[in-house]
Amino acid sequence: MEEREAPRVVVRIRVPFVDVDASARIHFTAMFRYMEVAEHALMRSLGLPYATALSELAFPRVHLSCDFRGALHFDDLLDIEARVAHVGTSAWTVAFTARLAPEAEGGRTGASSAPMAEGRMTIVAMDPASARATPLPADLRHALAGT
Repeated sequence: MEEREAPRVVVRIRVPFVDVDASARIHFTAMFRYMEVAEHALMRSLGLPYATALSELAFPRVHLSCDFRGALHFDDLLDIEARVAHVGTSAWTVAFTARLAPEAEGGRTGASSAPMAEGRMTIVAMDPASARATPLPADLRHALAGT
């Protein structure tokens, strides 16, 4: 059986002034928003945008993590990759990598592809009526698995 590559997308985000602290470095909470932007792009790429698909379920995030590998600054141009890392019975995990973009107008750019931040997000399918985890719908499971 042929193994497929996990679904993935890359979104480009320029660090805005509102996302930095007094030292002009990114505030840690901003990276979680960037991860969410990439996660939503991933779901759209699978044909399952949260805004219009799977409305009968809720998808709370039950785990978030992020390790910063380097300082990110105001006006840096970032490429945020989101990829499906694991698909379980009722949950899935998306892994994220943030790198300086290789080219940009203004701001720093990446001289290498070294990760500046890496994170993970685990999302559970939940029945809103019972507030309990529920098995992933088959179409979602297949899309996440790349099958």
